[in-house]
Amino acid sequence: MLMKRRVFPVLLALLLALTIPAGATALEDTSEIPTIYLTSSDIDNEGREYIDASKSHETTGSMLMTTPDGAAVYDGGLTQIKARGNSSFLFTDKKSYQIKLDKKTDLLSTDEKVKTWVLLAGSFDATKIHDKTMKDLAASLGMDYVASCEWVDLYYDGEYRGLYLLSEKNSVNKTGVNITDMEEAYGELNPDYGEDPSPDTGRNRYDQLFQYTPDLAEPEDLTGGYLLELNYNRFDEASGFYTRKHRGVNVKSPEWAGEEAMRYISEFYQEFEDAVYARDAFGNYTGYNSKTGKYYYEYADKDSLVRMFLLQELSGNPDEFSRSTFFYKDQGDTLLVCGPIWDQDLVFGTGLGKNVSPDTVYRTYLVEALVKIPDFQTAVREYYQSTFADHAKELLGENGILARNTERIRASAEADRIIWPAQTTYQQAVDDMMAWVEKRIAYMDQVYGPGTSGALEPPANPSSGSGAGNGGGAGHGGGGIIKPDPIPLDDPEPSDDEPASPIEGGGVTEGDGEGCLSFTDVPDDVYFCDPVKWAVGKEITNGIDEIHFGSDQSCTRAQMVTFLWRAASSPEPISMDNPFTDVEAGSYYEKAVLWAVEQKITNGMTETTFGPGATVTRGQSVTFLYRFIGEKIEGITNFTDVEEDAYYYDAVLWAAENAVTTGKTETLFGPDDDCTRSQIVTFLYRTITK
Repeated sequence: MLMKRRVFPVLLALLLALTIPAGATALEDTSEIPTIYLTSSDIDNEGREYIDASKSHETTGSMLMTTPDGAAVYDGGLTQIKARGNSSFLFTDKKSYQIKLDKKTDLLSTDEKVKTWVLLAGSFDATKIHDKTMKDLAASLGMDYVASCEWVDLYYDGEYRGLYLLSEKNSVNKTGVNITDMEEAYGELNPDYGEDPSPDTGRNRYDQLFQYTPDLAEPEDLTGGYLLELNYNRFDEASGFYTRKHRGVNVKSPEWAGEEAMRYISEFYQEFEDAVYARDAFGNYTGYNSKTGKYYYEYADKDSLVRMFLLQELSGNPDEFSRSTFFYKDQGDTLLVCGPIWDQDLVFGTGLGKNVSPDTVYRTYLVEALVKIPDFQTAVREYYQSTFADHAKELLGENGILARNTERIRASAEADRIIWPAQTTYQQAVDDMMAWVEKRIAYMDQVYGPGTSGALEPPANPSSGSGAGNGGGAGHGGGGIIKPDPIPLDDPEPSDDEPASPIEGGGVTEGDGEGCLSFTDVPDDVYFCDPVKWAVGKEITNGIDEIHFGSDQSCTRAQMVTFLWRAASSPEPISMDNPFTDVEAGSYYEKAVLWAVEQKITNGMTETTFGPGATVTRGQSVTFLYRFIGEKIEGITNFTDVEEDAYYYDAVLWAAENAVTTGKTETLFGPDDDCTRSQIVTFLYRTITK
């Protein structure tokens, strides 16, 4: 048995400065939580630095997990160690990981033996308790299949790496989302299932694009089970589909779905979405799909929608029903169920670099319509008053859940800050979080509590104040509704009463004919047809293949600077000295990046990273263009989401004045929204030609 010796907290900083040799048998405690020791099979060539460099890198190794008193929970091999995450991988040095044990093991004493686990870094959470606290709350409310999780201290290849959350994944299996496993059925029918699949695309009866794996023998019953993930305005898995409302939906399971399976689930989900957004002749939201004769709750379990809505309202999650929101559907005459909950780092007032008021709510996809359906309004208030409010208030107080959780991990959280410094002290982060949650619950009482009725929106004169966040950064002011719009610029949203046009943002569908320049995803009458013709004619960019421009695909920072570089006739950079560790020598964008830095178009994301694979935002894109060709303009912007001290302020003024873009609305520019390839070539076309 591994023996661990306790140390006094005063020695903690000194001990953390030391590296622990691989295979060490005497290690210090930093808290009353378990400890995990990962060791790479080949530390010199495939150690942590190799894994941290790319999500495509993976290796094998071993793991020792011990309880706080030193008892071994697992001591064996790992068949996989790899980095994971999206924003957390791109924008933070502290990486999250996925590991696979060589045998299923009950690591958390939940009577569930699991092989695949994730180690979540919690880089955007100054308190380190958000994710587990929200998962525990969801479980206490009766949400099924919530991933089991526990905080751990992590050592990787003999070096302390900080406080992590060890968690199950949201996946279909007997210890996860326990529904019919269609992958097993596919595997029985297809001996080579999952081996080198080559995806293809099709259309469902609602003319929406889906992606599937061709030439699969399909199960007789295609009604389930499915695990779906909302993924903003694109899908990025082997199986996925787009909706009328410009949303991409990943089909997480079955990972490789056949054509008829994808047709079934994409149509079922589309009918649900249509019901949610349905309105009567007077514009009132009804929740009733007149074409199928079914209400929204005949497609999706209403209780699960209510629970998830209130959980996200309480947490202030900016990704509410936008990203990392899951649905599952079992086999047979069953409903979609919203859940399990996932990815709760950016909650309780924190966001990517900004804090939000306790009175701010996010009215994004599905929610923007659900809150206007009288039936849903009634269900939310009944559940809040009967059940949810009492559970939420258990978070508060000196002996509340927040206080207990922070005390339990305090030593580890303080140790984590030694190697991952934060803007505030840990105690200040905790105090800010608790103050925010208290004000948030007070706000919710005003909107959902006894005596309330009507719209589920912030009160006109909120009493909870603006509040403080828990991670540092500027606040958003005194509250209100934030409703990001994923629809591409100048691309009008189709009426709810009419079929969607073949041009849809976050899923531009293919037209009936050849389309602009024979690109089937660039119809002749779309706003970006001329910009695409210009960009291809000037050899600034080509399509992603012979018949697809990739209109709805996100544009990366590497692509953006390459477009600019080619528009400038591909000049040679003065020097080929490359300061960026993530810009590969010989890559198509290497010279473009070096030139852009020399021209002061961009400085990179840090001194040593450029972030070539990161999606370029609207704020970044107009800034690149402004620095490339723009002239300073004096004035005051009408956009309420463009602050005067923002790096893109002058660029937004210039872009609006020169009709490069006029914003998402008259008062919202959307500086943090992602840009697509069609939007970027349109911005560049307007900049160069005008």
